[in-house]
Amino acid sequence: MSKFYGFRFCVNCEVACTSGNFVDYGKKRYCTACWVQNQNPDHPGIEEMRKKIIEDAEKWKCIKWSREEGPLPIGPKSHRN
Repeated sequence: MSKFYGFRFCVNCEVACTSGNFVDYGKKRYCTACWVQNQNPDHPGIEEMRKKIIEDAEKWKCIKWSREEGPLPIGPKSHRN
């Protein structure tokens, strides 16, 4: 199986998008905070959304890159009698 390198980045704030934290519109990817800011600039929770998205992206990157991948298996053992 090929390695999954992640979702693309937001076109406005350059934050790595994680699962469920982005909107695709017009062949561009926006994080939910940037999308809400563009559609409703007076929304009271934009900063909390942005903080959560950045924390989720950092957490996802840590999980992705710090996972311990064990050594490759030795393979089939030769048959010796």
